[in-house]
Order: sequence, then C-alpha cells, then structure tokens
Amino acid sequence: MSSFAHSIIEVLSELDGVTAYGAIVGLLLICGLGVPLPEDITLISAGILSALGSVTLPGAIAAGFFGVIVGDAFMFTLGRVYGRRAFKLPIIRTIMTPKRIAMAERKVIRNSKFICFTARFLPGLRSPIFLTSGILGVRAITFFLLDGFAAMISVPLWILAGGWFGENLEDALKLAERAQLLLLAVIATAIGTYVWYRRQKKYQRARNLARFMKTEGRRASDPQLPHL
Repeated sequence: MSSFAHSIIEVLSELDGVTAYGAIVGLLLICGLGVPLPEDITLISAGILSALGSVTLPGAIAAGFFGVIVGDAFMFTLGRVYGRRAFKLPIIRTIMTPKRIAMAERKVIRNSKFICFTARFLPGLRSPIFLTSGILGVRAITFFLLDGFAAMISVPLWILAGGWFGENLEDALKLAERAQLLLLAVIATAIGTYVWYRRQKKYQRARNLARFMKTEGRRASDPQLPHL
C-alpha cells in the first residue's frame, strides 16, 4: 500500500459520527471530479470506521453510495450543460489529459450502455467517461440506472472489505484489489458473451436474408416455382 493511501485511511480512522460521514461524502465527491484520489481507499476506510464503531455499517454504505452517485451526476450534468466547452473549464483541463478524454470518448461512442456500467470499475477513466457521456447526449435515465446499479455492487464491496478486516489495512486493500480484478473479469466475460451473441444474430440474419434473396431470385426466373 502506498504511504499516501495509508495516510488517508489513518486520518479517516480517527473520525466518528457526523464528521466521519461528512469526510466520506466529501472525499468521494472529490474523487468524482477526477482528482487522482483512490475511491476504493475512501470506501475501505468507511468500512474500517464501521468496524471501529465510529459509524454504522448501513450509514457507511449510504454515505458511500450518496457520495459516489452525486460525484458521478456532477460530471454527467457538467457535460450535458456545457457540452464540449466543458473540456476548456480550468478544473477539467487541470485534471483530465487530452489522451484520457479521447479514450473516454471512443469508449462511449463504441457502446454507451456498457461503458456507463463498467466505468465504475475503471479508475482513471471513470470521470472522463461520465463527462463525455453527458457531452455526447447519453440519456439521463440510462446513465443513472446503469451507474447506480454498478455503484450498488462496488460501494458495499469495498466497505464490507474494510469492515471485515477492520484495522488490518493491508489485507483489506488486497481483498479489494482481488475483488476488483474478479469483477472486471466477470464484466469482460459478460461483454464478450454479449458481443458474440450480437454478432451471431447479425450473421444469422445475413444468412437468412441471402437465402431468401437467392430463393426469390430463382422464383423470379422460374414462375412455376411455388411462392411462400
């Protein structure tokens, strides 16, 4: 674990009550802006706070979910309101590189629905993807349903990892990293299966159409053939 991440967990572990909830939400909002502050570290810290009794487990999950969704909504709305002008805003220019923005744009154009879900599991691209989704006109209902569903998976996962191991920070982080890799593998498998299924359907439709056109062509050349 980096000393930076360790410091964040140690500071948050000293808080309790309203102050702890406020710190959790505040840090997650900062993460939502694309600042290179690990979101999973904040959520693991929330779990540790619940293990220490500084906050309740349901409260930690609620605060984590609220902070994550509000941060995501801010980036999406920023893109919706400002369009491509958002890329010129000082806060965006400072945090997001042109390379990250271009990569996010390609992913959204390729498949907006899948990327709105998987972005939650892609540190570094999460905020650029949410901003670009707003700019490119992804429907708000689609964005919030998919992002909310992803958050319902990721937020409790990190918090429960922190709560399970308590003050054993190294084990909590290792578990979170392994769980994230497993989730990404499952998501990649699901996407691959979906893409394969779509291609198979497209290929089958093309074959059926070719067979139909061939049959119709023979009927046109031989009027005695029966019509379907």
